[in-house]
Amino acid sequence: MTNYVFGYGSLLERASRTRTNPEAVGAWPARVTGYQRGWFHQFADNVGSTCTYLGADKAAGKTINGVVYPVNDIESTKQRETGYTAVPLAADEIEMLDGSGPLKIGDDVHVYIFVSNPASISKTKEPTPTFPMVESYVDICINGCLELEALYRSVQGSFTQEFIRTTTGWNAYWVNDRIYPRRPFIYAPNASAIDKALKAGNVLQYVQLHDLGVQMA
Repeated sequence: MTNYVFGYGSLLERASRTRTNPEAVGAWPARVTGYQRGWFHQFADNVGSTCTYLGADKAAGKTINGVVYPVNDIESTKQRETGYTAVPLAADEIEMLDGSGPLKIGDDVHVYIFVSNPASISKTKEPTPTFPMVESYVDICINGCLELEALYRSVQGSFTQEFIRTTTGWNAYWVNDRIYPRRPFIYAPNASAIDKALKAGNVLQYVQLHDLGVQMA
Protein backbone atom coordinates (compact mmCIF):
# COMPACT_ATOMS: atom_id res chain seq x y z
CA MET A 1 0.00 0.00 0.00
CA THR A 2 1.24 3.50 -0.87
CA ASN A 3 0.25 6.39 1.37
CA TYR A 4 0.56 10.05 0.48
CA VAL A 5 -0.01 13.13 2.62
CA PHE A 6 -1.50 16.37 1.38
CA GLY A 7 0.26 19.05 3.45
CA TYR A 8 -1.18 22.56 3.58
CA GLY A 9 0.57 24.24 6.54
CA SER A 10 3.90 23.50 8.19
CA LEU A 11 4.19 20.32 6.08
CA LEU A 12 4.74 22.54 3.05
CA GLU A 13 8.30 23.14 4.20
CA ARG A 14 10.81 20.39 3.49
CA ALA A 15 12.73 20.75 6.77
CA SER A 16 9.48 20.58 8.73
CA ARG A 17 7.96 17.50 7.08
CA THR A 18 11.25 15.55 6.98
CA ARG A 19 11.55 15.85 10.76
CA THR A 20 8.57 13.49 10.86
CA ASN A 21 9.12 11.55 7.63
CA PRO A 22 12.81 11.76 6.61
CA GLU A 23 12.02 10.25 3.22
CA ALA A 24 9.63 13.11 2.34
CA VAL A 25 12.26 15.26 0.64
CA GLY A 26 10.39 15.50 -2.63
CA ALA A 27 6.87 16.93 -2.78
CA TRP A 28 4.61 18.06 -5.61
CA PRO A 29 2.38 21.14 -5.64
CA ALA A 30 -1.33 20.36 -5.70
CA ARG A 31 -4.75 21.85 -5.08
CA VAL A 32 -7.60 20.19 -3.19
CA THR A 33 -11.26 21.09 -3.72
CA GLY A 34 -13.98 20.93 -1.08
CA TYR A 35 -11.96 22.09 1.92
CA GLN A 36 -11.23 25.44 3.60
CA ARG A 37 -7.90 26.28 5.27
CA GLY A 38 -7.85 28.80 8.09
CA TRP A 39 -6.25 30.08 11.25
CA PHE A 40 -8.57 28.27 13.62
CA HIS A 41 -6.84 25.15 14.98
CA GLN A 42 -6.12 25.41 18.71
CA PHE A 43 -5.02 23.07 21.50
CA ALA A 44 -7.13 24.35 24.37
CA ASP A 45 -5.99 21.56 26.72
CA ASN A 46 -2.30 21.77 25.87
CA VAL A 47 -0.55 24.24 28.19
CA GLY A 48 2.63 23.92 26.12
CA SER A 49 1.05 25.21 22.91
CA THR A 50 -0.83 28.47 23.29
CA CYS A 51 -1.07 29.61 19.69
CA THR A 52 -3.37 29.11 16.73
CA TYR A 53 -2.33 26.77 13.93
CA LEU A 54 -3.65 26.23 10.45
CA GLY A 55 -6.53 23.82 10.18
CA ALA A 56 -8.79 22.50 7.46
CA ASP A 57 -12.49 21.77 7.38
CA LYS A 58 -14.97 20.56 4.78
CA ALA A 59 -16.34 23.47 2.71
CA ALA A 60 -18.14 23.08 -0.58
CA GLY A 61 -16.62 25.05 -3.44
CA LYS A 62 -13.47 26.07 -1.52
CA THR A 63 -9.91 25.11 -2.42
CA ILE A 64 -6.59 24.65 -0.63
CA ASN A 65 -3.19 24.59 -2.29
CA GLY A 66 -0.46 22.45 -0.77
CA VAL A 67 1.90 19.57 -1.44
CA VAL A 68 1.49 15.86 -2.02
CA TYR A 69 4.28 13.54 -0.91
CA PRO A 70 4.66 9.81 -0.21
CA VAL A 71 5.36 8.52 3.28
CA ASN A 72 6.65 5.16 4.44
CA ASP A 73 4.96 5.51 7.82
CA ILE A 74 1.62 7.34 7.86
CA GLU A 75 1.32 6.68 11.61
CA SER A 76 4.20 9.08 12.29
CA THR A 77 2.28 11.91 10.64
CA LYS A 78 -0.89 10.95 12.52
CA GLN A 79 1.01 11.18 15.81
CA ARG A 80 2.40 14.58 14.84
CA GLU A 81 -0.96 16.00 13.79
CA THR A 82 -2.64 16.00 17.19
CA GLY A 83 -6.24 17.20 17.09
CA TYR A 84 -6.61 16.35 13.41
CA THR A 85 -8.16 13.37 11.64
CA ALA A 86 -6.60 11.83 8.54
CA VAL A 87 -9.28 11.82 5.83
CA PRO A 88 -8.66 10.03 2.50
CA LEU A 89 -9.16 12.19 -0.57
CA ALA A 90 -10.89 11.10 -3.75
CA ALA A 91 -9.11 11.41 -7.08
CA ASP A 92 -11.49 14.11 -8.30
CA GLU A 93 -10.70 16.25 -5.25
CA ILE A 94 -7.00 16.59 -6.14
CA GLU A 95 -5.48 18.65 -8.94
CA MET A 96 -1.74 18.26 -9.44
CA LEU A 97 -0.05 21.57 -10.23
CA ASP A 98 3.29 20.25 -11.50
CA GLY A 99 1.95 19.15 -14.88
CA SER A 100 2.24 15.44 -14.07
CA GLY A 101 -1.45 14.66 -14.53
CA PRO A 102 -3.90 13.13 -12.06
CA LEU A 103 -2.81 10.82 -9.26
CA LYS A 104 -3.94 7.24 -9.64
CA ILE A 105 -5.79 6.62 -6.38
CA GLY A 106 -7.21 3.19 -5.68
CA ASP A 107 -7.45 0.43 -3.11
CA ASP A 108 -3.67 0.40 -2.65
CA VAL A 109 -3.04 4.15 -2.97
CA HIS A 110 -4.37 6.71 -0.52
CA VAL A 111 -3.86 10.47 -0.16
CA TYR A 112 -4.72 11.87 3.27
CA ILE A 113 -5.63 15.39 4.29
CA PHE A 114 -5.54 16.18 8.00
CA VAL A 115 -8.82 17.82 8.99
CA SER A 116 -9.29 19.65 12.29
CA ASN A 117 -11.38 17.83 14.86
CA PRO A 118 -14.43 19.90 15.94
CA ALA A 119 -13.04 20.25 19.48
CA SER A 120 -9.86 21.82 18.08
CA ILE A 121 -11.59 24.55 16.08
CA SER A 122 -11.70 28.03 17.59
CA LYS A 123 -15.23 29.22 18.33
CA THR A 124 -14.45 32.44 16.45
CA LYS A 125 -12.80 30.55 13.56
CA GLU A 126 -9.73 32.79 13.91
CA PRO A 127 -6.87 33.57 16.31
CA THR A 128 -7.68 35.09 19.70
CA PRO A 129 -5.73 37.10 22.29
CA THR A 130 -5.14 33.88 24.24
CA PHE A 131 -4.25 31.83 21.15
CA PRO A 132 -2.62 34.19 18.61
CA MET A 133 -0.85 33.38 15.35
CA VAL A 134 2.91 33.32 15.83
CA GLU A 135 5.36 34.55 13.22
CA SER A 136 7.68 31.54 13.60
CA TYR A 137 4.87 29.27 12.37
CA VAL A 138 3.83 31.69 9.61
CA ASP A 139 7.47 31.71 8.50
CA ILE A 140 7.53 27.92 8.12
CA CYS A 141 4.38 27.90 6.01
CA ILE A 142 5.36 30.78 3.72
CA ASN A 143 8.91 29.48 3.39
CA GLY A 144 7.47 26.17 2.22
CA CYS A 145 5.46 28.00 -0.43
CA LEU A 146 8.54 29.86 -1.62
CA GLU A 147 10.50 26.59 -1.79
CA LEU A 148 7.89 25.20 -4.17
CA GLU A 149 7.96 28.30 -6.35
CA ALA A 150 11.72 27.90 -6.65
CA LEU A 151 11.38 24.26 -7.72
CA TYR A 152 8.34 24.28 -10.01
CA ARG A 153 8.02 26.73 -12.89
CA SER A 154 4.29 25.97 -13.11
CA VAL A 155 3.62 27.68 -9.76
CA GLN A 156 6.26 30.42 -9.80
CA GLY A 157 4.85 33.77 -8.74
CA SER A 158 1.45 32.37 -7.81
CA PHE A 159 1.61 29.60 -5.21
CA THR A 160 2.43 31.78 -2.19
CA GLN A 161 -0.23 34.35 -2.95
CA GLU A 162 -2.80 31.59 -3.48
CA PHE A 163 -1.88 30.24 -0.05
CA ILE A 164 -2.45 33.64 1.55
CA ARG A 165 -5.63 34.34 -0.40
CA THR A 166 -7.28 30.99 0.34
CA THR A 167 -6.47 31.04 4.06
CA THR A 168 -9.07 32.55 6.37
CA GLY A 169 -8.62 34.08 9.80
CA TRP A 170 -5.79 36.58 9.28
CA ASN A 171 -6.28 39.14 12.04
CA ALA A 172 -4.52 41.38 14.54
CA TYR A 173 -3.79 38.60 17.05
CA TRP A 174 -0.40 37.96 15.51
CA VAL A 175 2.76 37.77 17.64
CA ASN A 176 6.25 38.28 16.25
CA ASP A 177 8.18 35.59 18.12
CA ARG A 178 11.13 35.55 15.73
CA ILE A 179 14.55 35.27 17.36
CA TYR A 180 16.19 38.70 16.87
CA PRO A 181 13.07 40.17 15.21
CA ARG A 182 14.98 43.29 14.13
CA ARG A 183 17.52 41.09 12.34
CA PRO A 184 15.48 37.97 11.58
CA PHE A 185 17.73 36.81 8.73
CA ILE A 186 20.21 35.44 11.28
CA TYR A 187 17.86 32.57 12.15
CA ALA A 188 15.38 32.90 9.27
CA PRO A 189 17.48 33.43 6.12
CA ASN A 190 14.36 33.84 3.97
CA ALA A 191 12.75 36.41 6.28
CA SER A 192 12.90 39.26 3.78
CA ALA A 193 11.20 37.24 1.03
CA ILE A 194 8.59 36.03 3.52
CA ASP A 195 7.80 39.56 4.65
CA LYS A 196 7.54 40.77 1.05
CA ALA A 197 5.10 37.95 0.26
CA LEU A 198 2.95 38.80 3.28
CA LYS A 199 2.99 42.46 2.30
CA ALA A 200 1.97 41.60 -1.27
CA GLY A 201 -0.86 39.48 0.11
CA ASN A 202 -2.17 42.49 2.01
CA VAL A 203 -2.27 40.68 5.36
CA LEU A 204 0.32 42.82 7.13
CA GLN A 205 -2.40 45.40 7.57
CA TYR A 206 -3.41 43.36 10.61
CA VAL A 207 -0.01 43.67 12.29
CA GLN A 208 1.75 46.59 13.91
CA LEU A 209 4.38 47.02 11.25
CA HIS A 210 7.17 48.16 13.53
CA ASP A 211 6.77 44.91 15.46
CA LEU A 212 7.32 42.82 12.33
CA GLY A 213 10.12 45.03 11.04
CA VAL A 214 8.57 45.60 7.61
CA GLN A 215 8.70 49.00 6.00
CA MET A 216 5.60 50.06 4.07
CA ALA A 217 6.71 52.57 1.42
